[in-house]
Amino acid sequence: MKEIKFIDDKNFAKYGYILDFTGNEKDGWEILFKEKSSGYRIAIFEIERQSTKRLERHPDSMETFEPIFGTSLILLADKNPKNFEVFLLDKPICLKRGIWHEVITISKRSKFKIVENDEVQCEFFDLERPFGVKVDFIDIYCN
Repeated sequence: MKEIKFIDDKNFAKYGYILDFTGNEKDGWEILFKEKSSGYRIAIFEIERQSTKRLERHPDSMETFEPIFGTSLILLADKNPKNFEVFLLDKPICLKRGIWHEVITISKRSKFKIVENDEVQCEFFDLERPFGVKVDFIDIYCN
């Protein structure tokens, strides 16, 4: 069993960046980081899966996950994907290059905006056994 952690500056720093003001913003604007790029792409990512059999990473690209709707978990590992941690993905983040990751939903569906390099190399790691959550959905009616 894995503990679900809340993303904060301290426990997330080795994986990437929280997309939020750092206290250095001026007039509601702050550049969090920048780098030279040969192009990028913006995507919408929607999932219904509540389990996964693998993690992936992109050695040549940072990647954002910006929640649009739903409640999700993100599995993260820096060097050894067998030792992944689980975080509640309740705020926009940017992963560093080469971070092992996968997203599962604990809602019926979750949707994200993703920004990454235009060309992305993917590497995969198969988990020893599937990792997932089981959520029973209850219909609640109010009169």
